[in-house]
Amino acid sequence: MSTRKTQKTSRRPSILNRVIWLTFALFLFVGMFGLSTVYLRHEAAVLANQNKALYTGISEQKRHIAELGAVIARETTRDRLKSLNHAYSLGLHLPRERQIVHVTEDPMKRLYDKQSDPMLTVSSF
Repeated sequence: MSTRKTQKTSRRPSILNRVIWLTFALFLFVGMFGLSTVYLRHEAAVLANQNKALYTGISEQKRHIAELGAVIARETTRDRLKSLNHAYSLGLHLPRERQIVHVTEDPMKRLYDKQSDPMLTVSSF
């Protein structure tokens, strides 16, 4: 057998090692928390940029629709339609007074009555 004496293990280095490891684990946990916070802020900024791009695109489309409405309004004036009719030799004439039907009642009520009329519905066939 060996003549060497076995060393007695003390508790102090064991406790110190635990404290060091727990401190290291705490730093890792706090670092993970901070990193996740930075990541979430980055994702919020990316989402805000996407929303801004969408709003810009929507406002661009609204502006384009308004421009088209102005072009249509400009092209559908009575004088412009007459000149286009003459330029393309369409032979269209203005409606006569007897061809015009003036609706005096509420058009929504009139359409509802037409829709609910059993003579005109598909279910009656």
